[in-house]
Amino acid sequence: MKLSPALPPTGDVLIYEYGARVDGDCLPAVGDQIAKARRLYNDLVAVIRGIVDEMRGFVLKHAGSEALALQARIDGLSEAFDAARAANDEDRMKQIAGERRALWAELGEQVKAVRKAHRAEIQELFLSRIGKKSTCDTYQMRCKAVGDGLGWATANQVLDAALQAFKTSFQRGQAPRFARGEEKIQDTLTLQFTAAGGVPVAALLSGDHSELSMVSSCGRRKYGSFSFRLGSASADTYANGTWQYHRPLPDGATVGLARLVRRSVGKDFKWALQLMVKRPATEPAMMEGRKPLVAVHFGWAGDASGRRVAGITDGADPGVARVLQLPVEVEDGIRRAAEFQSARDEARDVIMTTIKNIAWGDAVACLGESSQFMHGSEPWLRARLSEELSTIRRLPAQHVAPRRLHRLCGLLRATNQMHDELEAWRKQDRLAWQASAHMARRARNLRKDFYRRVAIDLARRYSAIVLEPLDLAAAALKVNEITGEKTEFAKKARSGRVVAAIYELESSIRWAAAKSGTALLDLSGAETAARCGICGGASQSDESNSQVLHCVECGAELDRKKNGAAIAWQFAHENLDEAVTDFWAAVIAQRCEHAEKTREKKAKMAEGRRLARTLSAGVSAVGSRNV
Repeated sequence: MKLSPALPPTGDVLIYEYGARVDGDCLPAVGDQIAKARRLYNDLVAVIRGIVDEMRGFVLKHAGSEALALQARIDGLSEAFDAARAANDEDRMKQIAGERRALWAELGEQVKAVRKAHRAEIQELFLSRIGKKSTCDTYQMRCKAVGDGLGWATANQVLDAALQAFKTSFQRGQAPRFARGEEKIQDTLTLQFTAAGGVPVAALLSGDHSELSMVSSCGRRKYGSFSFRLGSASADTYANGTWQYHRPLPDGATVGLARLVRRSVGKDFKWALQLMVKRPATEPAMMEGRKPLVAVHFGWAGDASGRRVAGITDGADPGVARVLQLPVEVEDGIRRAAEFQSARDEARDVIMTTIKNIAWGDAVACLGESSQFMHGSEPWLRARLSEELSTIRRLPAQHVAPRRLHRLCGLLRATNQMHDELEAWRKQDRLAWQASAHMARRARNLRKDFYRRVAIDLARRYSAIVLEPLDLAAAALKVNEITGEKTEFAKKARSGRVVAAIYELESSIRWAAAKSGTALLDLSGAETAARCGICGGASQSDESNSQVLHCVECGAELDRKKNGAAIAWQFAHENLDEAVTDFWAAVIAQRCEHAEKTREKKAKMAEGRRLARTLSAGVSAVGSRNV
C-alpha cells in the first residue's frame, strides 16, 4: 500500500454558481453567440483532423509500402471488430483483437523509427500548426471567429476545449471527434476580466461594471438583475435577466472570469451564472475540536436498504465504521426516469414500423416537381424531407434517435403532410421526454446536494481525510479494445456506477477539503477485500453476498465497505504525521510553482509589449524621415 498527498484543486480559486433567467428579447442574441461557439469548435476540429491526417500520411509514406499495407489491414480489422461488437459476437471480437494487436505492434515499430528520424520535420510541418500561437492554424481560426462577432473570451474557451480534445485523442493515436449539437446538453459563454488580479466582488455587485453587472441582496429567496455582455464591446449587446443570490460571495475576493451557462433539460433550457472567485489561500486547519483522521472507502453496491456508496470510519475497528447510503428517492427518481425513457424507446419502435409502412410515394427516391407529395414546397425543404425519409426508412429502429423523428415531424408539418399516427406519437413523446428529463435532473440535484453535505461535514470535523480512489474509467468499459474480451463488470454493475456517481462524491470531498484547509491523502494498492481489518489475516467473499467477507484465521464476518475503510484508516494512521507534513509541503510547493509561472508569464507579456512599442516607434521614425 502507498499513501501519497492528494494535491487539491487550486484552493484559492472557487466556482460559485447561481440560478438565472434570461429575458426573452435577449434569447436570439444569446443563441447566436452559442451557435458561433459551436461552429468554431467544429471548424477547429476539422482543421486539427486535416493536420493529423496529413501527418499520418507523411509518416506512412516515409515508412514505406509495407507500413501502408499494414495500416490498410488494421483499418479492415477495426471495421470487422465494430461489426462483431454490434452483433455481440464475443469469440469473433477476441479473434479480431488478437490479429489487430499483432499488426499494431508490427506497425508501431516501423512508425516509431520514422517519427524519431523525422521528428523535426513533423514538428515544423504539422504539430506547430496546432496551438495558441499567432502563427498556428487553430489560433487564426479563433481570430476569424472573433472577427465574425464571437466574444474573445468565449473563443479562447472553445480553442482550449478543442486543444484539450486533440491532446487526449492524440495520446490514443486518434483525432478529436466533431461535436453534435443534438447531443450537447450544456453551452457556455465566457467573460474574462483583464484587470490585474481580477475584478473585486463589490465592483460587480454594485451594478456599475461595463461587462457584467449583478444587483441583488443575499438571501435564500433573493432575486436581482444582471447584465452580461455578448460579443465585442463595440457591438454593445447584452444578455439581461434575473439571478438568485442564495449564498454570499467572500469578502475581499476577486472574480477572474464569469460564465453564462445554458443547460438542456428535455425541451427546456435552464440558465446559470458562474463566477470564478479567487480568495486568500487556505492554511492548514487548526480548528479546535477536529478529530485527526477519517478514511473513506468507495463503492456502489446495491442492496434491499439502498445503494451503498462508501464506508467511512475514524477508528481502526471495522465495527465502528459506518456505511454511507444514497437516499432511496435518488435511485427511485433515476429509475423512474429510465422507465420513461424505456417507454419512449418502445413507442419509437412502434412508430418506426408505421413510418416504414406508409406509402410516401416517389418522394423518397426522387425530387420531381410533379410529385403530389411535394407540391408547393420550397426546393430545399423538399430535398431535406426526402433525405430524412430515405435515411430513417433505411436505418433499424434502434439506430434512430427520437430527436430525428421530431425533426421529420417538423418537415412534414411544413409541407402539410403530417400523418395522424405520427402526430399523436410526437405529442406523447414530447410529454414523456419532458417528464423523464426533469425527473432525472431532480434526482441528480438531490444526489449532488447529499454528497456536498457529506463532504462538508467530513472536511469540517477532521484535520485529514484519506481516500481510496477507484478506477472508474475501467469500470465503464464493456469490451476491452486491446483483448476483445468483455470486462469483469456486468451490465448491472455498470448501470449501478452511473446511479452512484462516485466521482461526484470524491470530487465533493476534494473541494470541501480545499475550502476547509483539510489535508487530503490518497491510498493506492490496498487489498481491502483480501485482508481482515481485525486480525490482519486473509479474508474471502461470501458466495451468496459479495458485500460480506469471512476471515479465514479469526472467523470474523465483516462488511466489505466497513472493512475497507478500517484498513485504510489503520495504514494512514501509522504514517499520519509524516503524510500530513508531506501534504502541506506539496501544497506550498504547488503554490510557489504557480506564482513563479504567473510571474514569468507576466514578465514575458511585458517584454512582448515593450518590443512591440519599440518596433512601432522605429517604424514611425523611419516614416517621418522618408517624409
